[in-house]
Amino acid sequence: RLQGDWSSDVCSSDLDAVASFDSFIAQIAKQLARLVPLTDRRKNRLLTQRFHNLQEVRETFKNWFDVDLCAGMKEDECRVVALMFHRRHVYEHNGGEVDQKYLDDSGDSTVRLKQHIHETKQGAHSLLGSLVKMVRNIHNGFHELFPPIAAPIKAFEDKKARMARYNQNVS
Repeated sequence: RLQGDWSSDVCSSDLDAVASFDSFIAQIAKQLARLVPLTDRRKNRLLTQRFHNLQEVRETFKNWFDVDLCAGMKEDECRVVALMFHRRHVYEHNGGEVDQKYLDDSGDSTVRLKQHIHETKQGAHSLLGSLVKMVRNIHNGFHELFPPIAAPIKAFEDKKARMARYNQNVS
């Protein structure tokens, strides 16, 4: 699936990264649905629907919670990530062969129906870097709404320090 010297496992890793991002968004959405007063329609959206359409996810988080997933990113970079979200569908359901749904949903004019798509090593690195930026944006936006509580964090750090001292003494 990849052009160049990478194995198809790398493409799977990219798809896994997109799937992990989707799962992360779902977990954040679940917490927001639990902590923020919302209409039933909005709560249902956060709890039951997937997060495969990046543009829709961006709009939801920006409009409902003032969290911009793509803060500090160029619009072109966000478009590439959105395209990869659509490509995930092609790889998972069509073995990399472009279908009409992909063409309709993505607006990708660089490919044609039935064409097999490929990813490059550079594209894989770029996607992963972009996903990291987006995760940071979501994390920071969430904690702007709900600042971390210091006491449990301190208790955990104290516990880790005690465990480290104990392990040094045992060794």
